[in-house]
Amino acid sequence: MTDDEARLAEERAAFEALARDGAAGTRWIAKRFEYRDATDSTNDDARAAAREGAAHGTTILAESQRAGRGRRGRAWHSPLGSNLYLSVLLRPRIAVADAPLLTLVTGLAVARACDRFVSPESVTVKWPNDVRVHRKKVAGILVEGSVRGDQLDSAVVGLGLNVHPRPWPEELRDKATCLGAHCDGRVTRPAALLAVLEELELAVDKLLLGGSSRDALVRALRARCDTLGARVTIDGVTGVARDLGDDGALLVEREDGSLTAVRAGEITE
Repeated sequence: MTDDEARLAEERAAFEALARDGAAGTRWIAKRFEYRDATDSTNDDARAAAREGAAHGTTILAESQRAGRGRRGRAWHSPLGSNLYLSVLLRPRIAVADAPLLTLVTGLAVARACDRFVSPESVTVKWPNDVRVHRKKVAGILVEGSVRGDQLDSAVVGLGLNVHPRPWPEELRDKATCLGAHCDGRVTRPAALLAVLEELELAVDKLLLGGSSRDALVRALRARCDTLGARVTIDGVTGVARDLGDDGALLVEREDGSLTAVRAGEITE
């Protein structure tokens, strides 16, 4: 058995134990944990579970995805046994207007999880849905919600986190990285998963509390956001990204000095 095969077997055993017993170190996240060799999309699986009445915190992890996707339906590179591909079902009871902030708060949680394995100074959040290490993408986030009135009835938080070094497709070599490349390989996928789950639970709890807890999340996002100060174009809005609004909107200063709040869109720098 090669080192990679032994590592994969150990990681699979840890995931199987989590599926059998649920997460031990959390209050509500991943108490129901489903582990699959392969699936089309963990987000699609979590949305189906939501329709069947699955509980807040239900988590689905797959070794690989046949149709993993990012924002705007882009394919997500999902090689077997290298990274984390998971979705968490939330029943957050927040206003639809706050949905963009949920994506950013998830990014903050993933960044804080990465801090446990690499230098925290190197880990940043790119608005609205990427986490980067040394300005290269290490994780991507896709939040999909179901709306009832002006509230989110449910939200599926999907994320992919690159963990182990693997050859990158040519189009990703200069843009993507993994945790293992920055910590001499001293990271396992189960350890990274538990870090993400713990930090996501803490962040979502603070978001739902609102008030000063929510304000603290926004301040932490401002400190982490590497988009601030950059010249950007977002769906026809061009200017310098100056700040994050309390709702997670990116405040862009245009040529005439006015500020435009952008709440969603594809960013180019």
